Amino acid sequence: MIGGALSDLSGSYRVPFYLTSLLTFLTAISVHFVVREHFTPPPEGQARRSLLASLRMAASSAALLPLFLVLLLAQFAVRAAQPMVTLFVQLLAGNVPALATLAGLAYSITGLADLIASPFLGKRSDRIGYRRVLLICLFGATVTSVPQAFAHSYGVFLTEHFGLGMFIGGILPTANALVGRLVARADRGTVFGMTASATFLGNSLGPLVGGGVVASG
Repeated sequence: MIGGALSDLSGSYRVPFYLTSLLTFLTAISVHFVVREHFTPPPEGQARRSLLASLRMAASSAALLPLFLVLLLAQFAVRAAQPMVTLFVQLLAGNVPALATLAGLAYSITGLADLIASPFLGKRSDRIGYRRVLLICLFGATVTSVPQAFAHSYGVFLTEHFGLGMFIGGILPTANALVGRLVARADRGTVFGMTASATFLGNSLGPLVGGGVVASG
């Protein structure tokens, strides 16, 4: 939202990149000087799995492999529509001067919904279980995605996008919490690295395939 507004106010799409660079640099500085970690390495004599052995362990796990697939497909589905958001906003709102701001708001509204829904979903996970909340979020994201295709105005699309964000916010934390419960502490770094790879693979393939489908249609 801020990036879109800065682009419109400055008349340049380069300004958000400068801001992003500055913010990531300040974040690195704050992590270096503020964040404290009490890390205890495993004992020297303890056997450690190689990366290949860890990959084989994860691939052969009847519980972990489906969660990797869930993370990949969930991000794939969410990101497949992202390249078209700005174009769809332009179609709904017309060639308005504040197009970047409106598109930025459409992107950020899901994050706002995530911010609102995540504490509630996390609390429900502790009460009714992670698997059940994950199923509710996946089903809810499915139901709230379809109406966006039939939005006839920017306001309606924004509202429906907000509804989608309410459910998206519970998918990644819940799936990762399930992963954390399934692996030993010594293997969590490797396994969470794999979940991140599955997530980013979905992030990469989703826009590529979604954009290709639109271009070919």
